[in-house]
Amino acid sequence: MGIALPVLAGFFLWTGFAPLEFALGPYIGAALLYRSIIDRNLRDRLIASILAGLVLFLPLLHWSSSYVGWVPWVSLSLLQTAFFSLLALFAWRRGVSSAFLFASLFTVIEIARMKWPFGGFGWGRVGHTQVEYLSGLYSIVGVAGVTFLVVTVSTLIVNMQVKTISLLPIPFLISIFLPLPTTNGSIEVVAVQGGVDELVDLIVWPENASDIDPLRNQEAARIIQNVITQTKAPLLVGAVLREELGPKNVSILYNESNRVESMYIKQDLAPFGEYIPIRGIAEFVSPEARRVRDFQSGSEWINHEVSGRVFQSIICFEVLDDDFIREGLSRAEFVVAQTNNATFGRSPQARQQLQIVRARAAEFQRDFAVVSTTGFTAHVNSKGEMVESLEQFVPGSLEMVLETREKRSMASRIGSWAWIGIFLVTLAVNRRSVFSR
Repeated sequence: MGIALPVLAGFFLWTGFAPLEFALGPYIGAALLYRSIIDRNLRDRLIASILAGLVLFLPLLHWSSSYVGWVPWVSLSLLQTAFFSLLALFAWRRGVSSAFLFASLFTVIEIARMKWPFGGFGWGRVGHTQVEYLSGLYSIVGVAGVTFLVVTVSTLIVNMQVKTISLLPIPFLISIFLPLPTTNGSIEVVAVQGGVDELVDLIVWPENASDIDPLRNQEAARIIQNVITQTKAPLLVGAVLREELGPKNVSILYNESNRVESMYIKQDLAPFGEYIPIRGIAEFVSPEARRVRDFQSGSEWINHEVSGRVFQSIICFEVLDDDFIREGLSRAEFVVAQTNNATFGRSPQARQQLQIVRARAAEFQRDFAVVSTTGFTAHVNSKGEMVESLEQFVPGSLEMVLETREKRSMASRIGSWAWIGIFLVTLAVNRRSVFSR
């Protein structure tokens, strides 16, 4: 078996993500990957899927080596590649039903990566790459559905199923004529990478803006009070609370009177970043793990409210899980995404994360205020379009007018179970052929 096809497949899949953001790349990559495992034995399919996974994930996740070396980067890449190897389990043949099965399995593998292990890591999903050209589809089928449609198109092209391909634009054409949910107003927000003196409805600081507990430390509390006194506006602060059982990563809304109005505690903690899973093994591999104290997770979504508008803050990687964020945004009229990208330097990580936020904005048809410690701080509208942003590592503030909406999108009502169901149906249709050898 030649290695060129799977290597090129992984490469073109990678080009869909920042820094290149070549939207056509995932179509080419998925087609090449499918072609490389058609009519192959198990060994060749396994080699092809692993090669494609490595070529995709090693460059995509290289940012995880920033400041901490190659071990986390390679380990994470190998883990994600292991999921790709599941594509080798079935004996693939040409045909429409096989093409749909491949697309549904590819989608379910992305969902599995998003969920497991340790809460999952849904990075590098094809559905994150198409918001520039397919934004209307996101509100109908969601991120997972966009993955399914892109991979389906790719596999049908390999099978030369022109008639079937001609039916696929129907959802896109429908999406063009679906209006956005009616706005019920707007709110003026300033996202801060530096100072601000505008009169606005809400000022937002990024994740970990106050890594000194402002509820316990008088100096940190005084700084926050001074900002509120000066601006006469509510302030949303990303902070770290130091408590007996462990620190908490929180988003605190202070009102104009400097009182805590509401507080959301991050629920979906980052493994090995905010807590150490399988600690015994981790400490054996790296004694430095003993120095890491586990963060404590929250147990529920807490909405904030300002100027009569309900909104939700999501913290860093909480944007990754479809089902988790769907629950969190069920009542939100707009969204604030607070993040701290300083750990990853000038790598593509921040721009890749912004791609994910744009996909979520289009999926839920909500305006997002993205505020980062080092960038990119940005206003993303409900179509997933970048309205305005600040440069990385440049102190400043970004004033934005966010439209607010109450009606939920169609995609916000579709859970991962729907795509798992589609996979099971296509598997049942293909059961005789895919298990024959």
